[in-house]
Order: sequence, then C-alpha cells, then structure tokens
Amino acid sequence: MGDLETPAENAASTQEGGALPAQDAAPAQNVQVSPVQDTSAPADGAQVLPVQDASTPANGAQVPPARGNAEQSAWTGRTQNNDAADAQPIYEIRQLPTAASYHESDVSVLECRGLNKAYGGTVALYNVNLTVRTGGVVGLLGPNGSGKSTLIKLAMGMLQPSMGEILICGKRPSPATKAVTAYLPDTPHLPRWMTVEKAFDYVADFFPDFRKDRADELLSRLRVAPKTNLKALSKGNLEKVCLIATMARDAKLYILDEPIAGVDPAARDFILETIICNKPEDSTILLCTHLIADIEPVLSHAIFLNRGQVVLDKEVKDVYAQDRKTLDELFREVFRW
Repeated sequence: MGDLETPAENAASTQEGGALPAQDAAPAQNVQVSPVQDTSAPADGAQVLPVQDASTPANGAQVPPARGNAEQSAWTGRTQNNDAADAQPIYEIRQLPTAASYHESDVSVLECRGLNKAYGGTVALYNVNLTVRTGGVVGLLGPNGSGKSTLIKLAMGMLQPSMGEILICGKRPSPATKAVTAYLPDTPHLPRWMTVEKAFDYVADFFPDFRKDRADELLSRLRVAPKTNLKALSKGNLEKVCLIATMARDAKLYILDEPIAGVDPAARDFILETIICNKPEDSTILLCTHLIADIEPVLSHAIFLNRGQVVLDKEVKDVYAQDRKTLDELFREVFRW
C-alpha cells in the first residue's frame, strides 16, 4: 500500500526567492523570550493515548507488552502540523476491536483437505489441512514464497488444486462462493479509466451485497471526491479506494492479500481501522501478510505457512498462554534464517 498523502504545512517562513536567513541565537533587546514548551504535552486538539497496562492476567498467561493488550488504538492523534497551536488530528481517534470482542462459532467458512498445488516440478502447497471458523480475524502468515498467495488464489477459484480440495462455506470455489467472498488482491484491481463513483457502481453491478452508503462514508474520511478519476489518484489513495470497495461489501469471508505491505505507519492505521471496524459481526477476515507486529493485536487465530506446509494453526490466546511469546516473537523464531 502507498503512503498517506496529507499535505504537510511548512512551519518555516519563506520570502520570495528563498528562505529567510538564520536569526541570531540571542533575542533582540526588550523582546520577551517564551518559556520552552514541554514536548511531552500534546498540541491543542491532539489527543494523547494512555499508556497500556501490561499486567499479568489471572490465568497466568503472559500478555505481550503493548500490542497484546485488550485495548488497542488504530490512531495516535497525528496532526497535519504538530508545531501549530491549532493543529487538528488527520483522522478521528478510534479503538480497534480485539479478538475478545469477536463472535466466533464452530461453523467453518474455509476448509482445506489434503490440499496440494504444484507448478511443474515446484511444489507450492503440500498436504494442507486446516479449518477457518466463522467470526474471527485469521492471520495467514509466512515469509515471501511460503504459499500464501497460492492458497488464496485456490480459494478464489483462480487456480485448481493438483490434489485435495478447498471449500468455502462447504462448497468448492464457484460463482456461488464468490458471491459471499470479498477479495482484495495485492495489486490495485479497479479499472483506471473510471471515476471513483463509477468504480463503486461497477463493483455493485457484480455484487448485490455492496453497500454504497458504507463506501461513501469511508471515502469521505479518505477525503477523495467521488468524481475523481482513478488514474489521477496517488498509488496510496488508489490502493485505499480498492480496499474501500472490498470492505463495503456484506460478505461472509474477506480475503485480503498483503493489504499493509510497504506502507508507512499512518497509512497502516487507516487500513487496519478500515478493515476491522467495518467487519460484519458474523463474517470472517483472512488477512495474508508477513508483517506480524502491526496486525497481531486484532488477530484471533494464526496460521503459519512455511514452504507450502502448515507449521502452526493455533488460537492467538493459546500462543500467549502456552508458548509465552508474542506472535511476532514466535514468527521470528519459526522462520529464523
């Protein structure tokens, strides 16, 4: 995903033809020197979040510092100009739901049975067996080349298994499963010659569960005009518009392929907030990435893929309780070079 394009205000005064010359460090006579402002205090209008409590829970499981706590915020009160007295947050501050708030059930939304996929003599997936339950946020995690994108393309019917099967809501990939699955590929997929509103109409023509009101609300927060041509958008805003088109659907399963790869922290905040806060209660999100630390607070389940095989399939809370590590620490341990 690209950077969040918010024009920064220049705090330095300039004259025509260049910047003002540097002033003498000593103040002019009779000029009152203002006291140094405490940098720990926020600028007016910028909210500072409280420090998270990393205390040990009653069951004795170790809670990872900061990222593993129940209350995690996607926003940090960033401002367009932190030096300005009237600085305002770029986005409203919202609290992200966490795994404890998800309503999971034992009904499977995605299931792999002895799934294999080979490209000629190269095995991409080998004997994959797993079940993704309804209602949670599942991380499909692994380094580049581990088979994550191949598994996603099999789920979307873009590839066919070499052996075994993959089921979406109990059915093999077909138009019926695509009707209940919202897919965000790892590259922008909307036609660049369209305007934003025409692109949303285009998606709505294919998927009756597309909610125009939700898309318009998210678009207004991104501050992109509906009549803007997609080809006129920056790379970052184009990718965010594609994300909005995906999350504006009322799907049963959302499959997101590397939605936060290569973006700055502010853009990741917007992306994660858009994903998690717009998740319908009975839906499931399958989030494919190799950036564990940023998404760990919102995951309920983790699946590690390594060289086409499942090496971990576990509830995140069990990782904390049994392995006594953060998910990010365990990932680094499993995939250590």
